[in-house]
Amino acid sequence: MKSINLKFAFITLTLMFSSAPLWALSSDKQKPVEVEADSFNLDDAKKVTVYSGNVIITQGSMEIMADKVTIYGVRGTTDKVIAIGKPVKFKQQPDGNQGLIRGEANRFNYFVTKDTLVLIDKATLWQNGNTFKSDQIEYDSKRSVVKAGDKKTGSKRVKITLEPAKK
Repeated sequence: MKSINLKFAFITLTLMFSSAPLWALSSDKQKPVEVEADSFNLDDAKKVTVYSGNVIITQGSMEIMADKVTIYGVRGTTDKVIAIGKPVKFKQQPDGNQGLIRGEANRFNYFVTKDTLVLIDKATLWQNGNTFKSDQIEYDSKRSVVKAGDKKTGSKRVKITLEPAKK
């Protein structure tokens, strides 16, 4: 039974990171996923995997650091990943000459089937000296759409700092 549980955990992580990665180097999805945490809990019946305590997940250029990461499965695939921390941090190198992307927030929700990452509570993204801050930042990688702030939830204003183009 243990091999089935470990197999499910491996499949969950593989599906989570091999789906269309956000902003990623195209080679990242071919790299192995490595996870470090103080504890690991798998509920095979509910298809929920929880990593707790100084969680570090890496795959190629991508790195996520959180206090807790919960992975939810549906019908044999990963549906949703929730990372919480004070703050959750990530970094990843995109393809081309784009600079390293870094982000942090107290909560990350990644909806795998929608290829959408939502940074919630003190959300900040940085790239090439540019900064985007809001209570909530949403990135839809399928449509390459970024949204920040949300009038429906009464979130604070969006603050964007753009560096001038270098000549």
